[in-house]
Amino acid sequence: MNIKKFIAENAQEAMKMVKKEMGPDAVILGTKTISQAGRAYGRNKKGIEVTAAVDYDVHFEKPADKISAKGPFERLERDIKDIKDALFSADAGSILKPEYYFNRVFKERYGYYKTFGLNADIITDLMKEEDGNPGQADKSRSDFLKESLLKVLNKIRIDGDEKNGRKRKIYSFVGPTGVGKTTTLAKLAALNAVQGGRKTALITLDTYRIAATAQLQTYARIMDLPLEVAVNSNELKEAIRKHSDCDRIFIDTAGRSPNKNVDIAELKRLMDINEDIHPFLVLSATTQYQNMINAEKRFDELSFKSVIFTKLDESEDQSAMINFLLTEQKPVSYFTAGQNVPEDIEIASRKKLATFLLAGMRGIQNNSTSEERNDRSSCRA
Repeated sequence: MNIKKFIAENAQEAMKMVKKEMGPDAVILGTKTISQAGRAYGRNKKGIEVTAAVDYDVHFEKPADKISAKGPFERLERDIKDIKDALFSADAGSILKPEYYFNRVFKERYGYYKTFGLNADIITDLMKEEDGNPGQADKSRSDFLKESLLKVLNKIRIDGDEKNGRKRKIYSFVGPTGVGKTTTLAKLAALNAVQGGRKTALITLDTYRIAATAQLQTYARIMDLPLEVAVNSNELKEAIRKHSDCDRIFIDTAGRSPNKNVDIAELKRLMDINEDIHPFLVLSATTQYQNMINAEKRFDELSFKSVIFTKLDESEDQSAMINFLLTEQKPVSYFTAGQNVPEDIEIASRKKLATFLLAGMRGIQNNSTSEERNDRSSCRA
């Protein structure tokens, strides 16, 4: 067995050195952080020492004819694996500490967090929580998957407001334009009034769009529910007082741009009444992550209590939504997927969130498999 030590500035550089000199069959025996005089790491900067071994003497790269004897498909698979390892090394090297870089537990969990679609900051926080307690390395991959999945799910808050049964509740729906607030309101109204048997009333503050009022009037007529239109705070208070005997009151609002301070301020003044209202922030799952964050910051001026995500049927990738829920820590109440009232809505649950995470993971694996198939087809061609 040939054993050798490699010293580098970081983990990915060390990996490159090991593979270049000892080949892909090298085994990492150990790693440690070092600080040596004379090394150009900079003040207070450390390097990494990696001890690697291979079960035959290696002084140079394997001859090309020996590699070619393995056949084109095996060579291609090895090349693909090397590319994936290189990408993993480049990405994980900035997150995993050198002493954990070659630890199977940390690498398995990191790999799952990555395939879940979590961003680097969230992965870093999750890995820090596992610092010093990596767990057992002899677990199966399915065990690592379950643990990683539960770790993420337990970080997401689920709104349990609906457990209050028939206790009187007033809900408002706020958010950017075009996210489906009115349709979402109609779905919840139908669930409560038609299916739940709760006495329900509707109020709209959306007098900016004639179509919006007409749409809600249509829903109210079909469900045989009272609908009030309010244009200021006094009318809103009077509409709520008029239906004080209702179990549920749903208040629709006009979509507001998160980038316009005056719009948010106006809605805040309109909603500033002495009533216990639960505002939902309604966001589309198709929205980019940073735009979700911006919307949350602006609409937080309205003191929203929880989030509803719409249009999941139009989004193939739910990672932006998952990252948002992990970052902002506001609870999620409902998911909607489609225009059917009231069928296309469901109460948020960790079980549903798990399906999103696993679906994203399968999507990555399927894309990888598809790319490998294409590579093989090109090779045959």
